[in-house]
Amino acid sequence: MKKFKYKGYDAQSTEKFGTLEAPDMASAYAALLYQGVVVVSLQQERLSIVKFISELILRLRIGGRWTSVFFRELSVMLGSMTLHNALKMLEKASRGHVAEKILSDLSKAVGGGKKFSEALREHEVIFTDDIVQMIEIAEESGNTQAVTKTLSERLERSYTTSRKVSGAMYYPIVVLIAAVIAAIIMLNVTLPVFDSFYKNYGGELPLVTLILFNGGRFLTEHLILIVFVICAAIFSAFIIYREVDAVEFFVDEMKLKVKILREIALRNLFGRLSFLLESGVTLDEALRLSIISDENSYMRKMLGSAKLSIEKGESLESVLRRVIKNISPLYLGLIATGEATGEIVEMLRQCEAMADFEIDETLRELPAKAEVYGTVAAGLIVAMLVFSIMLPIFSMSSLNF
Repeated sequence: MKKFKYKGYDAQSTEKFGTLEAPDMASAYAALLYQGVVVVSLQQERLSIVKFISELILRLRIGGRWTSVFFRELSVMLGSMTLHNALKMLEKASRGHVAEKILSDLSKAVGGGKKFSEALREHEVIFTDDIVQMIEIAEESGNTQAVTKTLSERLERSYTTSRKVSGAMYYPIVVLIAAVIAAIIMLNVTLPVFDSFYKNYGGELPLVTLILFNGGRFLTEHLILIVFVICAAIFSAFIIYREVDAVEFFVDEMKLKVKILREIALRNLFGRLSFLLESGVTLDEALRLSIISDENSYMRKMLGSAKLSIEKGESLESVLRRVIKNISPLYLGLIATGEATGEIVEMLRQCEAMADFEIDETLRELPAKAEVYGTVAAGLIVAMLVFSIMLPIFSMSSLNF
């Protein structure tokens, strides 16, 4: 049994929240409806930090593209064999690969009578709620092959986006690292020469140079401690973000103020809604499932508000206009057209394609902007170092030789 955290309200509009145990998400949702609770948010309780980190390390080891390749291969194989046989064959092909254990677990679970979605949920860090949700719908509709193909295409697109973003960061990071290395060399080799020279002639280094010199010496003498403190601070920030809901909500809200992250979130939302509606799910149910699967807590709250408004008869266009900040009028226009003509699925696909275009345009500009900002930052570091070295040279006239 798994534990789920929920928030909602009853028939008297009294807020209800707490935890309950259920075998899966669908059972938890059904149990709450039976109790008369209208669900606003429903989340499985997070993994222990040890298991989460171990699964995260495994995810990093297998690489970001593995899930898309896995579902693409699975889609092809399902055309000629059963799911269990396909998983067994993939397990054999992965001998010696870091993903072998995952495929072994999936094969054993499905062979033992478990649903594929339930087996995937056992590795929830690797297979997110969004993936599991699509597989659940595929199992209900009996169209697993087509859904796994669609899923692989979406995962491939997300992977390509993340690779482009990280690729754009390589140049400025390398430039900054080079500038920092130059700074360390100058602080520990060049400035000590000036310090001993000034002391021999009874003078003092200029204030700026003295600050940099003492700072460099402090960094050198306490380097291990500083690295440890930085690592501890990063780990603590990660734990706080993961465990404190208010912090997670604030950070997730800030993420959506960045254009590319906002467009990625919208692309995922439009794609998810179009898939769910095409599968025969009602709009309010599609929004509920989107709330469950969205990884951004701020988006989950916005979608929860949208679901309540949809249930009261408000249009999707007007709800999204109100609850999602900075959403493009082009998206709203397409959604309004889709609602008026009954072609909402097609219009959501068009919105998804437009969001993809916006992401590609932003990614095209990103490398140039990253180069400019990285070069400027490195230039400032070098300029400060040059100034700190030239200033003592210009001040030598005040010494008594």
